[in-house]
Amino acid sequence: MFDWKAEMSALSIAPKAATTPLPPTLSVLPTVSFAQALTASHKSVPNAILPTPTILGETLSIKITQDLYEHGMNFCKTNLRGCLVLHKGEKLYSTKEIELKLYKHWKTAGSWHMMSLGRGYYEFFFASEMDKCIVWAAGTVSLKPGVLRLFEWSKDFNMHTQRNTHAQVWIRLLELLQEYWMEQTLREIASAVGTPLVIDNTTSKRLFGHYVRILVDMDFSRKIFHEIVGEREGFPGCRGL
Repeated sequence: MFDWKAEMSALSIAPKAATTPLPPTLSVLPTVSFAQALTASHKSVPNAILPTPTILGETLSIKITQDLYEHGMNFCKTNLRGCLVLHKGEKLYSTKEIELKLYKHWKTAGSWHMMSLGRGYYEFFFASEMDKCIVWAAGTVSLKPGVLRLFEWSKDFNMHTQRNTHAQVWIRLLELLQEYWMEQTLREIASAVGTPLVIDNTTSKRLFGHYVRILVDMDFSRKIFHEIVGEREGFPGCRGL
């Protein structure tokens, strides 16, 4: 005999069928080109305002915006350049290896970094003028093997025609009166013959008055002068130095 009450009771306690959750809705991202991804974090200059090149024989000529170029030179004012000199058979260094060696020699207040220019030349970026002078005054660095010779940053550098005509020289300013012994004044006087780097400790402390001693980077491709005439307001040609 069919017991319809028992059948209904069995249906009421049967497990519910598991429900499969629907997959989340996927948002469609816009397609980005390689060039767009590469420049995503930089504001690009609209191409409409870029200069138009002109043809000069077999070459193209393009005019550079002068104020931007001057801004670039200002950015490099605390830079130095260097040339790595190796003897035949000596191992070539990577930029990172040179950097690690220089960290042991250079004690600067701020950070610095270097960049390879090719053909053994490097550019060094310093955080301040003081750090640049500290490193420059230290002179040539022996890397063992090889030496790194530093020289002043200048515009229009051409590694293919570069010749080293600079050297660091201690100059003496004889019988200089004490009122001229202010650091800025001494640097102004020394700048007549080169780039002043370091004032001698004895001079800075005024311990010996016969002469002033200053380390100067000089360009020996220029004429060498052995006398400086200082001038001041209302009294030109104050003294031959």
